[in-house]
Order: sequence, then C-alpha cells, then structure tokens
Amino acid sequence: MGIANSLKCLALGALVSGGAVSAAGAAENGNTQYPPGSPQFYAGQIPPYPGLYFLSHTSYSTANQTNDGNGNALPIDFDVKAVSETLRFLYVSDLEVAGAKVWGQLVVPLVHVDLSVPFASDDSFGLGDMVGAVGLAWYPDQKQSFIFGVDIAAPTGRYGQNDFPNIGLNHWSFQPTVGYHYFDPEGLEFGVAARMIFNTENTDNDYKSGNELVVDYAVGWNFGKVRVGAVGYYLQQLTDDTGPTAPADGHRGKAFAIGPSLAYSINPAMQISASWQHDVMAENRAQGDTIWLNFATKF
Repeated sequence: MGIANSLKCLALGALVSGGAVSAAGAAENGNTQYPPGSPQFYAGQIPPYPGLYFLSHTSYSTANQTNDGNGNALPIDFDVKAVSETLRFLYVSDLEVAGAKVWGQLVVPLVHVDLSVPFASDDSFGLGDMVGAVGLAWYPDQKQSFIFGVDIAAPTGRYGQNDFPNIGLNHWSFQPTVGYHYFDPEGLEFGVAARMIFNTENTDNDYKSGNELVVDYAVGWNFGKVRVGAVGYYLQQLTDDTGPTAPADGHRGKAFAIGPSLAYSINPAMQISASWQHDVMAENRAQGDTIWLNFATKF
C-alpha cells in the first residue's frame, strides 16, 4: 500500500470529536462534542506508515426544523448556521502492541454559530472543545484494517451559563471507538466506525446529557485517483438526559443521514475530498444538511 493509499485511509475523522456544533435537539442545548458523519471515507482506518499527518476539516451546517420524539416537526421558528474549521494532527508511531501500530492525535476546532430561536437570536465564534485520542491499528492484509481508539473531549471551548449560543459544552466526554475499513485501489471501498459517547455532568447547571451510540459509514468505488460514493451516519441516544431542566421523557435523540462524496488524490501524499449529508430522519434533534470539505497530507 503506497502513501497515496495511506491517505485514503487517513482516519483523522474516524476516531475524534470534531469541531461542528450540532444544530439542536437532544442533549444539553442540542449540542454534542462529536459531529456524527464527520469521518466520511476516513472511517475505520489509520495510515499504516509511521509519521505525522494533517487534516483540515471545513464544514457548513444548516437547519431550520427541529423535531419531536416521533420525528415530527415542531411548530417553532428555528434557524441555525454553523461553520467550523477543525485542525487534526495525527501521529503514527513505530511502536507496536499486540501486532497493532500505536497512534495518537490532537483535534483543534474553531467554530462560528449563528442561532435564532423564538426567544433569542445571536452568533458566537471561538475555540471549541479540544480532543485528544490514542489507539491501535491492525492491518491483516493490503486491503483491510481494524482500529480501536479512545477519544477524550475536554471543556476548552468558551462557555457561559447565560451565554447564547455557547461554543463549549463545559463537560468532558469519553468515546471508545472500533472500526473496520476495506480498500481496493481499483474497486470497492467500505468503511464503518461505531462510537460510544459517555458524557459527564455540566457542573455549572447539573445537567448531564445521555450517552449516545454513533455509527459512521461510507461505501464507494475507486477509479484511479478519483473516488465516488455515499457517506453518512446513524445516531441513537441510549440513556436519558438528567438534571433540573431535563425533559421528563429523557429527550433521547435519534437520526439517520446519507449523501454523496467525491475525492481526488492530487499526488501520492495529498488528497482533497468533499461530501454532502442530508438528515433523512431525526427525533428530538434538528433535521438539516452538512457540507464537508477536507484536505489531507503527510508531513
């Protein structure tokens, strides 16, 4: 597998919490420290060659509808636009454990949110909640890889109990993830990553968002330097939100999204890609669209 192929399996998005702020829905203020759908075709892989990798994730999310627990639109005036630039630095080491390469990464998100709801309208810009990750990657053959990792999202983003909207969430989350990726440079490519998100309590208001399962997926076909396919995610909140202001029903979120993706390898050590994801269904969450533009390279 060459460096060009290793960039195709650059899982900077597969095992990290990204910079996009969830528009609205379940969890406190409708936000989460992980943007579902962000891995795209990077799901389930880490480059097999030791060294430092960099990925720029730029996303633009919009939504003007938020749904109830049955997936029906709520009759409220709601609109959100979020732009994020997420800088990801991944290091793959020479160290091996149990036949797997050891890797780690740092994620630095910058976020701008413009939010309008019936009682207020404002925007905010700043550093989001940063993420550190460590994990293992196995390569049984030239076409397959398995990964395991744990992300730790820290409350580094700007937060104020009375601010609107907030960029940071003022709590920690721990996110173990497993993934699988199949890659044929002249054929099928398939990736999937399953992530559990365990949230801690926001100590400023005693609110605790429920734990969530997120499954990111991608399937497509490679035509030399070009790859086309479909990407998306499935999300289901498994435990209730709790706290003084939590809804009595636990406000569990659920969502499914899908959309097209296109990638091009500029040279053996550089790749650009783009995708669009539409929320086909959403319960206790906003329903909208997200566009991703990505740039990946190896130093």
